[in-house]
Amino acid sequence: MRRALLLLSIAAGAFGQTFDTSNSAALAGDYFVREILITGQSASGAIVSAASAIGVATFNGAGSYKFTGAGGRNATGSYGVGANGLLYIQSFVDSTQYAYGGLSGIGPTAFVASATEGTSGDILVAIPAGSAVTAASLNGNYTAGYVNFPNADVTQVRQASLNFAANGAGSLSGATVSGTALNLGGNVTTQTISGATYTLTGEGSGAINLGAASSSQILSGSLNFYLSADGNIFLAGTPGGYDLIVGARAFSGPASNSSWNQIYFTGALEDTVSAGKHYLDAFYGSWNATGQGVSIAHDRFQSLAQPQQVFDYTFDTQASVQSNATSAPADIPYQFTLGAGGQVFIGTGTNGLYSLLVGFAAPKHSGSGVYLNPLGVVNAANFAPITNPIAPGEIIALFGSGLSSSNLNAPALPLPTTLGNVRVTINGQNAPIFYVTPGQISVLVPQAVTPDNGIENATVQVINNNVASNAVTVYTNYTAPGVFSLGGNGIGPAAAVLLNASVVSSANPASAGSTVLLFATGLGEVDPAVTDGAAAPSSPLAMATDSSLDQVVVGGAQETVTFNGLTPGLAGLFQLNTGIVGSTPLGADLAEIATPDAITSEATLAVGAAASSAAGMVRSQALQLKGGALKVRQGLTGRAIAMPARD
Repeated sequence: MRRALLLLSIAAGAFGQTFDTSNSAALAGDYFVREILITGQSASGAIVSAASAIGVATFNGAGSYKFTGAGGRNATGSYGVGANGLLYIQSFVDSTQYAYGGLSGIGPTAFVASATEGTSGDILVAIPAGSAVTAASLNGNYTAGYVNFPNADVTQVRQASLNFAANGAGSLSGATVSGTALNLGGNVTTQTISGATYTLTGEGSGAINLGAASSSQILSGSLNFYLSADGNIFLAGTPGGYDLIVGARAFSGPASNSSWNQIYFTGALEDTVSAGKHYLDAFYGSWNATGQGVSIAHDRFQSLAQPQQVFDYTFDTQASVQSNATSAPADIPYQFTLGAGGQVFIGTGTNGLYSLLVGFAAPKHSGSGVYLNPLGVVNAANFAPITNPIAPGEIIALFGSGLSSSNLNAPALPLPTTLGNVRVTINGQNAPIFYVTPGQISVLVPQAVTPDNGIENATVQVINNNVASNAVTVYTNYTAPGVFSLGGNGIGPAAAVLLNASVVSSANPASAGSTVLLFATGLGEVDPAVTDGAAAPSSPLAMATDSSLDQVVVGGAQETVTFNGLTPGLAGLFQLNTGIVGSTPLGADLAEIATPDAITSEATLAVGAAASSAAGMVRSQALQLKGGALKVRQGLTGRAIAMPARD
């Protein structure tokens, strides 16, 4: 019986049972931190309450911290860090809230996190302090992003990008601001700051002075200022205020698509202003930039306007990186700037979105012997990165090295749990295996791995010839949908067919009144239940237990789903028979699946006679809140699919 989504935890003690804390020693010593936490949004859009912290947190390397903040705010709390960098941390301003995020490889170990599982949303950024830091430690060009809710008032919300050159002696030249302030008209404004200065002493703390404070300027005044140990990242904010600046050393030399080629941990706090209404949200997640102008991302999204709407959002975005290290996708309302040699990206909002989105590159991982990439457990359909949960019955792909001594496909159904002397365990249970190769394995998540059984985190391990790999722990959820694509990488045309078995393409599009068969994974439990790895029955059909709640949205139009369940005769593959309604736009539309827990927005479906460009795509669900079956079967039974930007 499905029950309400379990919170990952509201008590520190629960983490000891489920969350991997084996890497907590990596978070130790003094860190400069800034947190802005917003609790609730009224029907009129106003912030119910807000709190902030800025100061120094000392981590003991064993799961506890002590925080000493400006303005007299002090706190103690708990934290944990997994082997893959996933972390949780108790809020500095509200001990009942926990933020989730990831420990990065820049700063040298900065982190970004967001509280999404309780009643609040926040952004929390922390950078490691150095030793004997002086003004000379800040030298050269820097770029930054800024968000502010002055007086915790959404009608004054503002955001900006900031660029300057530091001379290493306390002066900033070329300080320019480009941004918007709602109470100043909401138009993009460029501001030049003359005589900007900074101070830095001790471990890297000081002040940045951006001119006399003025309500007519987007960004001004004096803020607390902190520089990371490696000089690559800085933070700034006002004690008692709700502002945050996150900056990074500017990209050196001309940038290109290949400059954005990392897996990042991300966090954001934002306000969407539409038709005079405000919609606050926060999220943490991960971002896989492939180095080809394409990214696949996951957000754990918390709406403060509707606090029960916490969900996982997976999507792709495509935009070229310009030589000045900026990127402006047409399909999502952000502009991004790369910094620190591509180790940092900072996003600010466009088109009515006021946002600060921060991405810090995850550490590079490598190993010998039987090695499972700590960032390499992903949905086999959409390849959403590491923070995306796994779900019961989901087909997942595992990446690493030495995972098998040969390439083997499962010979028949039911799928074996041992193939070529290789086993995969998920929370200690043997998982049915589709295929094995030395670098990639595809398995089916056992149905018992579900929050309904108290499993909020699951540990994945490969055993090759009785030699066990390192363990990788990931989040779980009831569903984690992904749509299979013809390209085998989760993006581009969906692996979809019409009723006549012809593959949907721009030359053979779907049309109003036609029925399209979409193929997916991660739609959770089915009724009647099917033994793990067994062929799905044709009578009775195994239907997704959420069939009445799941939706298929194409180009922003909600379609009619006549069947949502396992494909008869195959193992673990969901099929959604989807009737195309007359309001569906023509072109290469996004084919989105929404469940009660998640939305996936990656694969496309050609509708009508003419294909449109990617710029015309509409990401319907999340942004309002913020060769056919044969090819799919080949992808599940041995066609090695490259994970973008895998280490």
